[in-house]
Amino acid sequence: MKKILLLLALLAAYYAHARFSFSEPRVATWLMGHENKAMSGNTAACDDYSDNLEVTLTAQGRSGRWEVEGGKDEMCGYLKQAAAAFTVLQASTNSEFSDFKILPSGFPWNRARVTYRQLTHINVSGMPPMTIKSDDSLILARTISGLKIQKIESQSTGGL
Repeated sequence: MKKILLLLALLAAYYAHARFSFSEPRVATWLMGHENKAMSGNTAACDDYSDNLEVTLTAQGRSGRWEVEGGKDEMCGYLKQAAAAFTVLQASTNSEFSDFKILPSGFPWNRARVTYRQLTHINVSGMPPMTIKSDDSLILARTISGLKIQKIESQSTGGL
């Protein structure tokens, strides 16, 4: 009887941890932290990606359309370039997240599809302010070390 109660308690704790890990406030806070690391050039942002990351980014800006496809190496390279450009331009950024939808995968609730809209306001001295609008979809995995991004799909407009 004690073993059954212990098993039920462990299952309840596992379920509660999944509900907490994939709750909107938790995911939103985690994404804001990731965004702050990425935009500031903090290499720890790459630690938020799984080794088998799949990336598809499409952007339509003033100077045309560009795409980034690949995995973790491509995404981390892209983040380094973007952070370097923001540093050189002495740009300030402010991101807002809205329209969160979180759909945990079936048992054992270790993954979730997260969709949201992101507005990133960029200010560069001597240039008019820019706003980048993106519709993003992520697959987040719950691991022992915390949340990891396994897949990113993003379509954005605005910017350079």
